[in-house]
Amino acid sequence: MALISRDPDVHQELLATLDGTAWSVEWLGPEVVGDSELHQEVVALDAAHPAALSWEPTRGKPVLLVVGGEYPAALDELASDLVFRPTLRERLLVRLERLRALGPIDDLRRQYAKTFASMAVGTVVLGPDLEILIANPRSYEIVGHREETMKSTDIGEMLSARDLPRIREALSQGQYPRGMDIHLVRRYGTGIICNASFAPLIGAEDHTVVSFEDVSHQRQSEYELIKTMEFLESLIDASVDAIIATDMEQRVRVFNASASRITGHHVSDVIGAMTLEDLLGRATAELVAQRLHSPEHGGPGRLEPTMLDLLDIHGARIPVQISGSLIYEQDKPSAFVLIFADLRDRMRVEERLAEAQKKLAFTEKQGVLAELAGTAAHELNQPLTSMMAYAELLLRQSEPDSNGAKAARVLIREAERMAEIVRKIGKITRYETTSYVGHQKIFDLDRAADASSEPEAKG
Repeated sequence: MALISRDPDVHQELLATLDGTAWSVEWLGPEVVGDSELHQEVVALDAAHPAALSWEPTRGKPVLLVVGGEYPAALDELASDLVFRPTLRERLLVRLERLRALGPIDDLRRQYAKTFASMAVGTVVLGPDLEILIANPRSYEIVGHREETMKSTDIGEMLSARDLPRIREALSQGQYPRGMDIHLVRRYGTGIICNASFAPLIGAEDHTVVSFEDVSHQRQSEYELIKTMEFLESLIDASVDAIIATDMEQRVRVFNASASRITGHHVSDVIGAMTLEDLLGRATAELVAQRLHSPEHGGPGRLEPTMLDLLDIHGARIPVQISGSLIYEQDKPSAFVLIFADLRDRMRVEERLAEAQKKLAFTEKQGVLAELAGTAAHELNQPLTSMMAYAELLLRQSEPDSNGAKAARVLIREAERMAEIVRKIGKITRYETTSYVGHQKIFDLDRAADASSEPEAKG
């Protein structure tokens, strides 16, 4: 035992009390206060020493306070135990043996009690069998236990079944995880997620210091954020339109499945490797960037649907309708988002629709023409029949070689010719034209009439 005292009577008293025992007393002298060089197991400190309050137990030696009367209350926090003068042998020996048995855990509790209790994170010290030896107030709050129900409890009673084996294995191999998420079971059975770090206790490496904090709300928020991001990614990938996002240097950061299908580029070959210029061409890319920053075309940071061309993997141009916007972070643009709609199918549909409309118009024209031809033939037949009857009557009443007879024969011949034309008009079902003078086109009556009679001939 080392004695720190200015009173030689204290030294002599202790020597006399311990005479014949295994304990010895070494008086360090009146000026010795620090313990940096001490090798004794216990330090006896005279409470009457003027410098007793400045004692600094840097090596964690247990301190036996020797009290002869009133002493400063602050020494209670410093001392591991105390004995009153005059000292009795049995009482002194009991205290010395108790102090000798004190381990590093007791030293830690004594020296850093206030600091330990004031820590903002839960902190516990585990023994070799993972029993809880020390726990600070914050740890009680986290796990929902009281101090008396938490101490000497096996940490395995609080750890989930999936975390306990891996922690036991890591500690048995001398590994001390840092920043590990563990699942704890609170006193009434509710589960929480804590982020924990493990470290060996200096001076007693078979003991483990565990600091932890409840991160259940953070992990729940992270989980919900991840689910939201996964949903948005699925939504982007499922879009029938191509969606491309780039940073402000126009490097591609998002390239969905439709963009890959339209351009022929694989996603892995585009993201981080290609730019907007590679996909649109320099002129088009500059035009898009200019319009996104312009107050026109939808306002600053927006691009109204615009017809442009996109380059596929072979360099061929694909007609697309593009719209876009700027993404802002803290009022500063940080990304371009562009949405493309492939217009090739739409243009093919429009072409087929225009052709169908053209055919429909032509069919309508033929129907009108057939109706008009039938009406014309019907209306012309009546006056033509009267004309032929009067011409034949005039021929019968005239002398054969007279001028009247000649005129009647001409009228009959031309009337028959007109009757043939009317017959052809009545058969018109198709619109046929032929060249006339110069570049003019006239109706080809013979071809239209012949075409209408073809089915009958085949029949």
